[in-house]
Amino acid sequence: MPSLFGRGAVAVPKKRPYLLWMRARSSHPHVRGSGLLTVLALLVALPSCAPESSEGIAQSESPIIGGAPDTQHNGVVSLLKQVEHGFYPACSGTLITQNLVLTAHHCVAPLSSGSTASVECGETQFEATDLPRSIRVSVEQSVGMGGLAPFRVAEVWVPPGNNDVCGRDIALLLLAGDGVPASLATPIAPRLETKLQPEEDFLAIGYGLQDPKDETGETAGERMISTDAQVFCNGVACGTGLVEESEFVASSPVCSGDSGGPAIDGNGLVSGVTSRGDVQCTVGIYSSVAAWKDFILDKTFLAAQSGNYVPPIWAGTPPPGYVSAVDPLGLSCNGACSLGYGCWSASSMPPGICVPPCGFGLAECPSGYSCDAELAVCTPAAPPPREDDQGCAMSAPQSSRGAALLGLALLALQVARRRLRQA
Repeated sequence: MPSLFGRGAVAVPKKRPYLLWMRARSSHPHVRGSGLLTVLALLVALPSCAPESSEGIAQSESPIIGGAPDTQHNGVVSLLKQVEHGFYPACSGTLITQNLVLTAHHCVAPLSSGSTASVECGETQFEATDLPRSIRVSVEQSVGMGGLAPFRVAEVWVPPGNNDVCGRDIALLLLAGDGVPASLATPIAPRLETKLQPEEDFLAIGYGLQDPKDETGETAGERMISTDAQVFCNGVACGTGLVEESEFVASSPVCSGDSGGPAIDGNGLVSGVTSRGDVQCTVGIYSSVAAWKDFILDKTFLAAQSGNYVPPIWAGTPPPGYVSAVDPLGLSCNGACSLGYGCWSASSMPPGICVPPCGFGLAECPSGYSCDAELAVCTPAAPPPREDDQGCAMSAPQSSRGAALLGLALLALQVARRRLRQA
């Protein structure tokens, strides 16, 4: 049966088809009441972790509890999964370059348990990833309400190695074409060198449900933010088999639909990816971004080549043999710039010059430029002089203008020679 919606439509299914929030459980009864569960009791009363129990680090159907609508971090995006009549907002993610989205592995792959509602570390594994065509990415603050068509996904990338869920819940999505224009969203750089530390504060952002009683998913798809999340422990220091070395535990109000969303540190960098949490939506387990530095850098350079843009400064030195795009900084433009740059003009009229985006964890502006906070682009400290804009009909092509100037120069030289002979 043909779809009743356009290809970019956001559907509201009668029953929520994806429960993208994972319940972790341990097969070791001695874990109960010890290690992580004991110390976390100081923050929240967690239920037991016996395998026969439906409790534990568990599924929930609430949004970022106590959060507020987030209109600032437009680099945090919604992942839409295909359903019968369109695409449903099922997960969250972060745009780290104009065409590369960081998210959770379980947002793009089913589990061997047959459900994302239950995960047992060491046993539950990821199955084959979803087809790229079944996923869309929306940059709207409220999905489907801003009139912006979601972006297509060209590739789904997951880390090499085994398919264990715990400790490997991270993925990257390559967007088709040039990706997201700088005018619509500002990428957020990842924190690749150091992990978040205990007691370090961060922002928790995601598109989870806003009504814990919502059984249809109608309240999903609005970007929400909590400003008081904090790291509790890292990896093995948490003292439990529920957390791997590449993960951390935090007091964070993330829930169903927030999976894949970021933990953003005090410097505006993406430091964690939401994986799973407790039934009360007060504790979250995150994949540490720094633990996947090599994976992220490798795909960042591939994404830059795919989108034909200059790799971000935070990616560092390109690998041997890498062919980089030409930096368009300062090149003339008439309303559009390739490579993720914006076209800026002091008069707000074309022609202008290509300038890079700035703010929200991006690299500092090039020498001679400063960040315009309102426009979110780097503008010249002293705008270069421009010729009067007489319109295209009045301007000779560059090659013709150059030939005319050359002719005048030769004529002047001939006149000068005659005068020298007469003298």
